[in-house]
Amino acid sequence: MNHLAAQASGPATTAIVRKKVIEAFGRHGVKLTKIDATTLKTDDGHHVTLENLTARCVGAPRRYWDEIVEIHVATMLESQRLSDPQYLLNMPDDEFYMRLRERVTAPSALPGRGDFRYSSPLVDAPNSPRRVLNLTFPDLALTLEGRYLENRDLEAAWAFGRDNTAAMTFDDRETLTKDDVTIDVCKGDSIYLASKVANMPTLIADHLGDSPFGVLFVVPNAYEIDYYKPFEFDATVRASTLLVQLARIFSRDTPNPLSQDLYFWRDGQYCQVNGSSSADLFERTLAEL
Repeated sequence: MNHLAAQASGPATTAIVRKKVIEAFGRHGVKLTKIDATTLKTDDGHHVTLENLTARCVGAPRRYWDEIVEIHVATMLESQRLSDPQYLLNMPDDEFYMRLRERVTAPSALPGRGDFRYSSPLVDAPNSPRRVLNLTFPDLALTLEGRYLENRDLEAAWAFGRDNTAAMTFDDRETLTKDDVTIDVCKGDSIYLASKVANMPTLIADHLGDSPFGVLFVVPNAYEIDYYKPFEFDATVRASTLLVQLARIFSRDTPNPLSQDLYFWRDGQYCQVNGSSSADLFERTLAEL
């Protein structure tokens, strides 16, 4: 354990940060109860954990700790307000639809107790990433349970969410070359960028360019799409191997891992290429090449 990590885990440092958090919540009229050294609870049952905040404080000069804590607490309180069920259910339609984003997420990332029966798989394969709807705020991305869509037009919600995600732009593009195969990478800071694969015709038209033989792609995390446009048999086979390797690498050490699997899209259809019996679409394309 390095020196900073040791400091962050020290009981004295944690106690100082805990005291500052309790005082900051108190200035907002919220009382906290200590559960253990790194966990507090509000009167209405919200838990406040201190590990990440403590680490952030330790990584900054002591004179900035009060400011760091105050900003953190204000953000937490705003997130609690925005995620309040009554607030979400009563949000005007125009604001609700404007804030929607279609998101592709790992099944394991969906809250265990939530009802997401309205969601759908990206591909027809076991453990496929799921298409869901998010409400997005400056400091909060809220995955919607079905109950928050019951009083809305679900078809309109999906349309708005898809269009809003499609309108987001990538911050960076790069290429990765190995074995005479070049993989293109589109990426950025938004957690919705990889979700653009759910609307492949628009992604191709806006970002990837003409793809007569489809698109071979991976989405290792929420921030990037790594892809290859097939044009020749041998190169496409090598590209599929390289993409699987990239998916395994770039899904590690990220706060939003998505999938380690390889996917293919062509003419409105998706399939999972590796570890699945549903790869006929890709195999037919290889045979054509």
